[in-house]
Amino acid sequence: MTILKGKWWDIEVPENVEEIEAKKHAWVMDPTGYFLIKVNYEEQKIGVAFCANNHKITKMITGNHPEEIYYTLIREKMISVYEHAANIGSELQKAYIAMKNNLVYIQDDDLNLNNKRETQVSPETK
Repeated sequence: MTILKGKWWDIEVPENVEEIEAKKHAWVMDPTGYFLIKVNYEEQKIGVAFCANNHKITKMITGNHPEEIYYTLIREKMISVYEHAANIGSELQKAYIAMKNNLVYIQDDDLNLNNKRETQVSPETK
């Protein structure tokens, strides 16, 4: 018997549970628009630019944590496709991990846990 331990409940996995292998599928543009994500390491904030499909930035969203950002994107109706919502959640979490660990963040690339960001040392601190 396998038990999946969770924050609130431990759940027993039935022996006859259906298993489905995950597969990627072709990317589809969200008709609402798309996002550009940037990490501000100094202020410890994540910035998200919302671009309409004419490639013009129409809104800027900033936050300290992925959860507050993606709830804002949903509340403001900036996402209309489930896959886009999942992708944004994943990207925001990668940006957050990069920010907290001083790692280089590049949107849509895998997060390299060995790629530390080079920080500039100002002349005053030498």
